Amino acid sequence: MGFLELRDFGVDLLTDEGSSRLVAQVDLSLERGELLCIVGESGSGKTLTSLSLARLLEYTSATVPVGHAALDGEDLLGLDQTAMNRIRGSEIGVVFQESMEALNPSCRIEDQLVEAARRMDREAARAKALRLMEEVGIPDPAGTLRKYPHQLSGGMQQRVMIAMALINDPSLLIADEPTTALDVTVQAEILRIIRNEQATRDMACIFITHDIGVAAYMADRIAVMYSGRVVEAAPAQELLENPRHPYTRRLLECMPKVGRTGVSRFETIPGRVPNPSLEIIGCRFQDRCAFATDVCRTETPQLLPVSAQHEAACWNQEAVAAAGFAEDAGAEPGRSEDTAGRAVIARAEDVSKSYRSRASLRRSHVTRALDGVSLEIREGEFLGLVGESGSGKTTLGRILAGIETADAGTVSVQGHEHSRRRAAVRELRRNVQVVFQNPHGTLDPRLTIRESVSEPMIHLGGLSKRQAHARAAELMSQVGLPEEYLDHVPDALSGGQKQRVSIARAISISPALLIADEPTSALDVSVQGQIMNVLLDLREQTSVSYLFITHNLNLVLNVADRVAVMHGGRIVEVGTPEEIIGSPRTEYTRRLLAANVETSI
Repeated sequence: MGFLELRDFGVDLLTDEGSSRLVAQVDLSLERGELLCIVGESGSGKTLTSLSLARLLEYTSATVPVGHAALDGEDLLGLDQTAMNRIRGSEIGVVFQESMEALNPSCRIEDQLVEAARRMDREAARAKALRLMEEVGIPDPAGTLRKYPHQLSGGMQQRVMIAMALINDPSLLIADEPTTALDVTVQAEILRIIRNEQATRDMACIFITHDIGVAAYMADRIAVMYSGRVVEAAPAQELLENPRHPYTRRLLECMPKVGRTGVSRFETIPGRVPNPSLEIIGCRFQDRCAFATDVCRTETPQLLPVSAQHEAACWNQEAVAAAGFAEDAGAEPGRSEDTAGRAVIARAEDVSKSYRSRASLRRSHVTRALDGVSLEIREGEFLGLVGESGSGKTTLGRILAGIETADAGTVSVQGHEHSRRRAAVRELRRNVQVVFQNPHGTLDPRLTIRESVSEPMIHLGGLSKRQAHARAAELMSQVGLPEEYLDHVPDALSGGQKQRVSIARAISISPALLIADEPTSALDVSVQGQIMNVLLDLREQTSVSYLFITHNLNLVLNVADRVAVMHGGRIVEVGTPEEIIGSPRTEYTRRLLAANVETSI
């Protein structure tokens, strides 16, 4: 018996019509001091399983855990809420994905940590909070305790969340995507903190991630979930080297490869994860699987042993093992384009930008976001812009797009300097479009996809409504979406599909420059590949130039013609991917590369 034991564990959704099972037949065990990573795409049931284990979702949704779940011999599902409240926070600590949403914006950090502490008075709790803040790498613990969450960066907020989860010395830590959308260096630091704390405290840890590279770095064992079921589980190294389920194999193939440049296309998994509540005859992966046979469509596979500690739910394990791994199409090293002789589409010269915020009634604080930045983007070029949060990447993109204005310096697109004249602004909107990080926040929820995609063509392209609607159907095909989605509203689409709609909307007026600001952040690796393939296909079909802003260094090194590295509001290095990888000129770039390799396969 393990320290944590799940047997035939599941989660039911209760509705007026009855119940449906969202997670089923989960059999997992975890020992003290062991770290289990649960991986899979969105909709696989990773978070639902882990948070239902801690019975956190009963307050906010009509879900009920079923089966058997025991922690150190105590039946978690048999406890009433009063007894469960005693265990949560003291025996089970949780680090949530969205730290800004998990922290109370109206309370100082000290009050939130002290409130979470149990079995100790305020002074003892504050002293422990200070010690934990030091442990998790916060440089000014006392000063940080006096701050509010919005005054901290994403990485600092996540460190506070870790300290809060550890303040009662739990025996089980659940970390739900704690590094999603963080910079590569911050991600590496957060992962090291969690791994060190888990090992030092001899805690059991469930780490949820859609990034199998992170799982490779963190895990003792890996469990792969798909559509509410565990389809493969094994020691980390064995699963990475010898995957026996085709879904695991495809996840590994979709990962951008370290040190690879000039990739013209990414591996993807066609189709979508089926709704876990659906009754499906046979294997739930059958429609997306290249190995599917008749038995896969008629009989549901169960977890079968591959070795003593390795199980996989697949009827064709031997065929999967014999197939090996697919090579990325066009993935030969040294393939980035030489763009030196091309015309310059956009130029920033000695651009500076500062923001003023009020520190108190009498004092204000000035943050210098850009400090004398100069950069050129050439015709048809894919220029990657990388750096940590706060380095100035997004600010530079917004200034190039005319969303913000520079305090000093000049910005021009196709030879025309930015101006506030109405005609100049209209022309800039035609020439420069932006794909933002969060497509849900950029698409009007009241408009159909047809109306959203048509809008810029009508207002900026001069097309009639009928012409724009006809062109919208062509654009949907161009970004790989079925035409019938045009009559849907955004809420009916997945995150990856909404991002494709955002791309279709952005390219609808054939801009000269497309600024993509973290367009694949927090997306599953396969959906990330689909979005990148859309952008790469568009580059082949048109002469559009890209400014691709990202914290994912590995991804941009795979595809960019040139890479610009930003740090502290300045561009510290510009070069081809081969130059950046082979001979980085700054210590900061070397640190980014080292963190990138550390958390990749």
